[in-house]
Amino acid sequence: MTMPDRPRSRINWHRIHSIFGLTASLFLAFMFLTGTLLVFSHEIDRVLDSRSHIDPTPGGKVSWGRVYDAIVADNPGRSVVRMVRSEDASISDLVVVLEPDSKGDRGLLVNPYNGQVLGYANRHKFHAIMLQLHERLFVEGRKGRLLVSVFALPLTVAIIAGIMTYRRFWTGFFRLPRRSGSSRAFFSGLHRLIAVWSLVFFVPMALTSLWYFAEAAGLGVQTEANFRTERRETLLPDAFDGARLDAAIQIAAEAMPSQVVSEVRLPRAKFESIVVLGQATAILVTERQNSIHIDPETLNIVGIQRAEDLSLHQRISAAADPIHFGLWGGLTTKILYTGFGIALTALAVFGIVINAKRLSAMEAKRPTGPARSAFGRTWRAMGPYGSGAWLSVGLIAWGLGNMLYILLFT
Repeated sequence: MTMPDRPRSRINWHRIHSIFGLTASLFLAFMFLTGTLLVFSHEIDRVLDSRSHIDPTPGGKVSWGRVYDAIVADNPGRSVVRMVRSEDASISDLVVVLEPDSKGDRGLLVNPYNGQVLGYANRHKFHAIMLQLHERLFVEGRKGRLLVSVFALPLTVAIIAGIMTYRRFWTGFFRLPRRSGSSRAFFSGLHRLIAVWSLVFFVPMALTSLWYFAEAAGLGVQTEANFRTERRETLLPDAFDGARLDAAIQIAAEAMPSQVVSEVRLPRAKFESIVVLGQATAILVTERQNSIHIDPETLNIVGIQRAEDLSLHQRISAAADPIHFGLWGGLTTKILYTGFGIALTALAVFGIVINAKRLSAMEAKRPTGPARSAFGRTWRAMGPYGSGAWLSVGLIAWGLGNMLYILLFT
């Protein structure tokens, strides 16, 4: 009595895997592709703007204060609100200034070895554009993140169902697809082979995507400190200059000696402090979780946040981005994430191909011959009446349309 139940259970899990995987496959392939492009997006930006590359000179980089003074002298009437410095010796500094009359921010590139202002950075960074596309399809606020991250649900179900279908999956690590059989059998074998090798990457992607969905649904937690000062008459004191900024950064260094400063934020509002950010000793966090907040008027420390002091909920939230985007292991993890990202994109595409070939074979067995195209039947198989395909295409078109509008008209 128990013998017939086992294959029936496997067929059911396979059916669940096919339904959830195929329904969301088009949009998931798009997400895998844009996520893969994000891994080396900063490097792509540097290729697109050659001024980002700097030839290192003896003596090392100048102080943050000297860069600040150079920007202020070159851009009168503009307030410096953000300064970013790469650990890479050959990358220029990025300084963001607030345009007069609230016209928005502009980025400026600065040579970190002599403080020379190199000019405006490209208005539309590849990283920023691709992040908006991948993270929220250019839909502002929590709604955009919810719209994208909800696809973590069918992805997770498809992964679980796939594992249950192929329970001894570890036996397939070196099981190559058959070339002697049908093309459908070959693509099925290739799909399985990519899936088992990608599990080590697939599972963290699904878990972090589920976390993003939970955050977008209202279960998020603040991981960045926000310490206010007394309200001032101006954003910064009249006598504030590069020397005073260097003094603030030195105070921050004494408060957190292990911190490697990579970003300095200056006030955008009259009650905000100078914020010094950078990695310290904690793992799986970003530079935003280690911060020293300094009153620009008195240079007193108004608050310190160390990543080690965060709650478990906050540490999980802080770890999501490094794990999801491969930021935790330098170049090694970036290369691995790129390889796995390409593999997952192919995995989603192969799933569609397998289904198309299965439906084509079914049509060929019909008494009247293959009257309907495999493409049409595959489209209709992506959810009731093809709803998954129509939804995916609509969302992708919306995101790409917004991207083109921003690039062409803003």
